[in-house]
Amino acid sequence: MDHSHRGTIFVEEAKILTHQAYPGDQQVLRLHAPKTAAHAQPGSFAHLQCDPQLPIRRPLSTMRVSAQHGWSDCLYKVVGRGTALLAKRQVGETVDLLGPIGKPFTLLPGRTRPLLMGGGVGIPPMVFLAESLRPQLNTMQPLVLMGSEVPFPFMARPSQILVPGIPEGVIGCMPLLEDWGVASRLASQRGYPGCFEGYITDLAHAWLD
Repeated sequence: MDHSHRGTIFVEEAKILTHQAYPGDQQVLRLHAPKTAAHAQPGSFAHLQCDPQLPIRRPLSTMRVSAQHGWSDCLYKVVGRGTALLAKRQVGETVDLLGPIGKPFTLLPGRTRPLLMGGGVGIPPMVFLAESLRPQLNTMQPLVLMGSEVPFPFMARPSQILVPGIPEGVIGCMPLLEDWGVASRLASQRGYPGCFEGYITDLAHAWLD
């Protein structure tokens, strides 16, 4: 039995540093949780108690962390009572957090063009993974594909990074990844400008072909 996780999962009273609302009932929550931030890896998630009156926790994927400053970001969508209560929590309040949990991603050695795909609330782990690859961008060329049927939780912009194989006109990207030098493209069936019209799996097939 694998016991490698022992001593790496913590219970913290995490202070809310920022709590930003985006269209489509989406929220980005930044929590000061130093132990979780120090041990989180791409693919990790945390169990949050959304409100004291609701003891059952909700699992939220980790999108970014700063081990140096002790914060952790998560993106979530309001879909039920728990996340609706969480969305009402204010900066300065504390949230009971259990984390980091989960087995991290493992990249195969020698593969220099990893394809990272995530849709909706599946986007956060891809952002975390992409950020972890930044030190290797001189030898690695990751491509991040993101899909959403609600407005993306960021202001998309035209990419300046050329990606051979991507259909003409598909130029929308996530600015944060673009600033890191990581290529990204967006897909949706809602007709958003610069996005691929369809599923990210179809966009991936086009690129792979």
